[in-house]
Amino acid sequence: MLFVVPPSGFKEIEIQKLIHAVMKKKCLVRMPSECIASKSVVWMPYYRIQFEYRRSEKDLIRKFGETAESETALNAMFCGFTRSESELFMLFRPNYLKYNLVTRSSESDEIVGPTSSTNFDEILSGFVKRLNEVEDELYKLRAMLNKRYMRIARMRILPMIPDLKEGERLSEKIAKLNALTNVLNMCLNLGEDTKSIKVLGNSTFYYPTLVVALKREENEAERFIIIDLVKRGLILKRLNCDDVLTQLCNNNDACKEVLAKSVAHASLRT
Repeated sequence: MLFVVPPSGFKEIEIQKLIHAVMKKKCLVRMPSECIASKSVVWMPYYRIQFEYRRSEKDLIRKFGETAESETALNAMFCGFTRSESELFMLFRPNYLKYNLVTRSSESDEIVGPTSSTNFDEILSGFVKRLNEVEDELYKLRAMLNKRYMRIARMRILPMIPDLKEGERLSEKIAKLNALTNVLNMCLNLGEDTKSIKVLGNSTFYYPTLVVALKREENEAERFIIIDLVKRGLILKRLNCDDVLTQLCNNNDACKEVLAKSVAHASLRT
């Protein structure tokens, strides 16, 4: 069930408490000279991307069919302005797909975020290529690590320090590559090895957020906090800060500009 908090359900004191709770985190501590410049309900656009993928040989042994279909979700407001792979990772939200039927209300103080164009085939195919490269590297590193451990096990006296250090270095690299594999699979919304991907189509859905603009009075510098307006939690349903989008919009000037323009005429003011 979707617990969306509509703007009409906000009371000023509740907004202040929510913002205060969010900003208690170290990275969001309010500077002494900062004030809340605006609070805007923004319906964040997301692309729902349907695609067909081709299974790798080892998955074909366990499963029926050479191809299968899946889908993922990509933030449509900022996807055209990412500067790195890590920033692009921030924009994938396949867990939002269960909310794709949410419709916007007709309240005048709500803002619909703009969409930016992007090449879905290029992005998803690039992820698959990267994923396969990482898997190949992991296979080689694991073989090297196993040989190293076998050599250490055969030593009757204390193993040589260089062997131990090399084992630690390989283990650390394998852990980082495993983490990258998990992120890539999360973005693609896949749980099996894939050889290639072909995009079949896409549509747009909207996800509600509260965008809070903070401004320093002396130089008018501005930063944003993005709060998820869908209540989450297995037991206690509550609102939370979208830390990832907040970080992206404050570190990427292009994303920050897009968001600033979108909320420039907001009517929810402090």
